[in-house]
Amino acid sequence: MEKLFGSIAQHVQSSQTPAFQSAPQPQSNSGQVAPWLQDGNSNKPPPVVSHSSSDEHILVQPTQQATDPYRHQNSFTSSGKKKALLIGINYTGTSYALSGCINDAHNLKNFIVQNYGYSASPESMVMLSEDSKNDKMIPTVKNLIAGFQWLVSNTKSGDELFLSYSGHGAQIKDDDGDRASGMDSTLCPLDFLTAGQIRSDDVHRYLVAALPQGVKLTVVMDCCHSGTMMELPYTYRPDANGKMNPIDMVKEGMRIAARAKGLFEGGFSMNKINDAKNLFEDAQALAAAFSGRGKKAEVDSQGYKKEAFNENAGAPKQVFCLSGCMDEQTSADTSFNGQASGALTFAILSALKENRDVSFEELLVQLRGFMKGKFSQIPQLSCGVPVDPQSKFSF
Repeated sequence: MEKLFGSIAQHVQSSQTPAFQSAPQPQSNSGQVAPWLQDGNSNKPPPVVSHSSSDEHILVQPTQQATDPYRHQNSFTSSGKKKALLIGINYTGTSYALSGCINDAHNLKNFIVQNYGYSASPESMVMLSEDSKNDKMIPTVKNLIAGFQWLVSNTKSGDELFLSYSGHGAQIKDDDGDRASGMDSTLCPLDFLTAGQIRSDDVHRYLVAALPQGVKLTVVMDCCHSGTMMELPYTYRPDANGKMNPIDMVKEGMRIAARAKGLFEGGFSMNKINDAKNLFEDAQALAAAFSGRGKKAEVDSQGYKKEAFNENAGAPKQVFCLSGCMDEQTSADTSFNGQASGALTFAILSALKENRDVSFEELLVQLRGFMKGKFSQIPQLSCGVPVDPQSKFSF
């Protein structure tokens, strides 16, 4: 079983059983201003804070519901211009090292170049990883912020952007009161112990607030505590036990029936007894879904939960984020077929390699199905606009 030590929940470091290690606490440098921002840059630096020692990770609860019907935003006309920023941090040589994050960045890079029309030229794509020979490409706080600013700069309506982050995620005390849990999610750059973490408030400010209208940004956050890392206004079916549509229910029923048939073939064993127990639990969950019983997230008729972040007072943005887990959960750093990888990244690539003609909802269902029985994390989809769940997903 998973166990957390301290507030940085480590990625899973074995290919089988999740095993979390303790991570050192970042030093407090409160009051210092990062030197690269002392030249009058109007962008405030990310907070440099002491890491919270709390082990309580509470799911953010909705504090309000939308008063007007959601107007799904499905139309997007691409200009053909694409930019990508990929970040992979293994923290090599530290006691909190990961294994698959740099691989994640490279694998996503190759996939979007080969399948989604992105160019690997330096003008169109930047990769930050600690194995780079260029100091400006090392994933420090300074370079992550510079990368965020590069990604959204010189863009116009119709442009398409892609961001991936694979590394540690953490939580610190919320300083603006817009999270019911009292905890902000954070990114942990390579130098987070000395330069601090990057709050979700600042992630939103650099990437969402700064994004020009009409520009599309797709994000993959393969890290712990990442459910609402972008602080977007909508989360789609955040609860794993949320409502299923009738088609999904029928498919799940057929899957359970096929598994039941297999139990009666070839005699019984201890493994089959365990399978029967799991099958019974799944059948109970399906029955609850049909009857409307069971725990349900507070969502609207389309499946969207309205978040209450202070940062979302402005115009809606075309931002779509796939996150590895809910805010209070951890994301797995593991291995598949002998190669280290983040569980979310591997699941996304596996699903899209098999079929790129999938909807937002279909992809989310596949990602959650991949995790079930392997990892406790529940992938999340958050949006800047309430997109039609049945519309096609694309990077």
